[in-house]
Amino acid sequence: MRPELRKLTVLPTPRWTAVATLAAVLIAGLIIAITGAGKDHLALLIGLGMPTWIASVVLGVWMAGLEYGQKTMRRTLTRNPRRIEVVANKLAIAVLAGVGLTVLATLLAIPLFSLASSGHDLKVAAGDTLAVGIGNVANNVIYVVAGFSFGLITKSMAGGTTAALTFFFVIDSLLTEIPKVGDYMLAAVSVEIFQEIVGNDVSQTDLEVNLVRAILVSLLWLAAFVGLGTTRFVKTDID
Repeated sequence: MRPELRKLTVLPTPRWTAVATLAAVLIAGLIIAITGAGKDHLALLIGLGMPTWIASVVLGVWMAGLEYGQKTMRRTLTRNPRRIEVVANKLAIAVLAGVGLTVLATLLAIPLFSLASSGHDLKVAAGDTLAVGIGNVANNVIYVVAGFSFGLITKSMAGGTTAALTFFFVIDSLLTEIPKVGDYMLAAVSVEIFQEIVGNDVSQTDLEVNLVRAILVSLLWLAAFVGLGTTRFVKTDID
């Protein structure tokens, strides 16, 4: 696991992902200071939620596709030929990175958004920001794992990112609109989990939440993603 952690700390993609995420939070704070927080808690959902969501997908795909992009996967497997262990180590570090960056962005946003909104009628409460951060942590674990799996399935950083975003923005979103079927799509259950954590007012949703079902369905989706990615990684030859 130590080599994977070292890659995370010394290579540029995680560093610039963190910079871009924190910059997005700072820009959101600046906009709040100029225009106010606005209604519907958009400052929190877009200024904090969206950057950490994208960063989580990127980090997950990057951790899986790094060696493929650099043509060093064979070298990695020479050092450690136990492929399932390699997957487990990479996935653990990817989740750690996604959660860590989400927590860091939340800790920045709590005082920043409160201070930036202090001169306006609508304030961003520190408690609301903390709740959104906790909700983001729960959801971003899902998206880190999914992004990681797409990276393994496509054996590519670019391919994994494209596949992940296509799934989340197109396939999953469209299937969510289908009655009955939509209740079991990843987007639907992740929103249920988020709403349960942050509350209806902040999430701007009013769903009938079945938390146990939402968690179980999320775990089934993740098991399917990781299972497909791991099977492809274990069964196919490395170029």
